[in-house]
Amino acid sequence: MWQYRSSLQPPLSSGGTFLRAHLKIRREGGMIVLSQKTRLWFRLSVCVWAMVVLMTPFMLYDEIVNSHTTHFTCDRASGICAVEGDPKGVPRLADIARAVMDHDFNRRDGANWGITLVTSDGKKYAIEQQRAIKDSVIADYRQTAKAINAFLADRGQQRLDTSFTYRAGISEILKSIFYLIFGIVTLGLGLSLWTRRTYTFESGKVTVRVRGPILRDTEEIANDGITAVADRRVSAGRRLELNLADSSSLQVLQEGPNENSMIRSLAQELAALLGKPLENTVR
Repeated sequence: MWQYRSSLQPPLSSGGTFLRAHLKIRREGGMIVLSQKTRLWFRLSVCVWAMVVLMTPFMLYDEIVNSHTTHFTCDRASGICAVEGDPKGVPRLADIARAVMDHDFNRRDGANWGITLVTSDGKKYAIEQQRAIKDSVIADYRQTAKAINAFLADRGQQRLDTSFTYRAGISEILKSIFYLIFGIVTLGLGLSLWTRRTYTFESGKVTVRVRGPILRDTEEIANDGITAVADRRVSAGRRLELNLADSSSLQVLQEGPNENSMIRSLAQELAALLGKPLENTVR
């Protein structure tokens, strides 16, 4: 006996939903075709999220394997300070009052530390490329801040060339692995919701197709497996169903209580096309 394996799928919605576009109905060649797909914004969001998830393993590998060293230089003769040889965004030496260690807090990493240059007018410029979380890395950053302040205090020192190195701690790596797993799971969920469902009604059969990046299924109900076309009143509005020979039912289409009903006329068309009785429980 035929059994619809996708029975957990909700019925089509005539007016569309948050995730589903409006229902499309085609009548051609003695067939009636109902189709509905996931909205464009959702599909675009899944594509963007897929790109993020695909890049995460490379970022995780870089975090685990590599360290990142930042060079900070100042030349007293030219008055120019630079990060990795680039003075853009870095105050001139004459404007720098001191270097301080500052920190902020975020839910993912907790407290994270960086090196900030404070100018004589109170403006702040961060020079780190990656904020520190691991204790040994924070200590290295502190040594660099001390070296900058020592250079500022010693006007006889003509050039400063100091560096600090970022390395990921175990907690950072574990959190990145967790977020990678979370990303894969949510991406799988998004791909499973990205579908186009099509119901094709012909005189001899009904074909149900589900197409998407993950779900791809085609099932047919022979005409003798259908006992009636039902137009039912439900708590959420009105529903079009097919009663099947195994006493189950296939929920095809649902309308909200405030929608202009198309189910009544559609149910009559389908009953005539399939040659089945129409059960109408709507009063």
